Amino acid sequence: MPNRKLIYFSLGILLTFGLIFFGVNSHAQNQKLQVAFLDVGQGDAILISDGEKQILIDGGPSGTKLMEKLGEYVPFWDRKIDVVIATHPDADHITGLVDVLKNYSVDQVIESGAQSESQVFGALEKIISDKKVEKQIARRGMKVKLSDDAELEVFSPTDAIISGLKDDTNLASIVAKLTYGENSFLFTGDLPLEADSQLISSRLPLSANVLKIAHHGSKSATSAQWLELVHPKEAVISVGKDNRYGHPTAEVLSRLQDDKIRILRTDQQGDVVYDCASVKSDCELTTTK
Repeated sequence: MPNRKLIYFSLGILLTFGLIFFGVNSHAQNQKLQVAFLDVGQGDAILISDGEKQILIDGGPSGTKLMEKLGEYVPFWDRKIDVVIATHPDADHITGLVDVLKNYSVDQVIESGAQSESQVFGALEKIISDKKVEKQIARRGMKVKLSDDAELEVFSPTDAIISGLKDDTNLASIVAKLTYGENSFLFTGDLPLEADSQLISSRLPLSANVLKIAHHGSKSATSAQWLELVHPKEAVISVGKDNRYGHPTAEVLSRLQDDKIRILRTDQQGDVVYDCASVKSDCELTTTK
């Protein structure tokens, strides 16, 4: 009788592992490109997934909030994030990344090269060093390949921008474009007007279907000329409800409305998620509110 119980127990364990293995393979095969602008309050966090490969751009102002959000989009058996990108060292962009590095295996961290004396920046640098995570400094021309069809290309910063930095680390924000067939997304960190004017004159391929509005819709970012050049169909504003900065500002909202760009706000729509099933078709948009 004990032997029979042991056999049944062993079979149950094997069945459980078999189901998990099937689930992992099924998820990897069925999952196409997904870009999720996460509702993390007054900050930025964007998760790009392609099969089992993930890139996380920024981590928002709260590790607890970010971990909850990642739990909704990353399967419980997947404890790895391939690339973490910290667009610049402001706390509302990197605080959650400390918890990510504590709880996930991260292959590579990409930073702008801008420094900060803040406690949270020090904590982030320490855990990167302690866990011996590979660190790269983003520069124009760097490319991160997710798959044969999806690629992220860095447009900014440049060495000249970093060497000329004083107090405004927003100038060093990593600006990168994700291209997946006919679909494209432009991520901008907290890029201010001064920096977007430099990119405008660079003749880089800045046009994109979806634009992440810089600096949460601050009036010091997102010029009319920038919008004309990027020419997005939709603009995503990552912003906290009733935030003390008044973001997004009336000026930026007016510019977007004048250009008939659809506005999507995380404080109003929650997570803004694009599921891209094919390089030849538009991504499907869903929101969580």
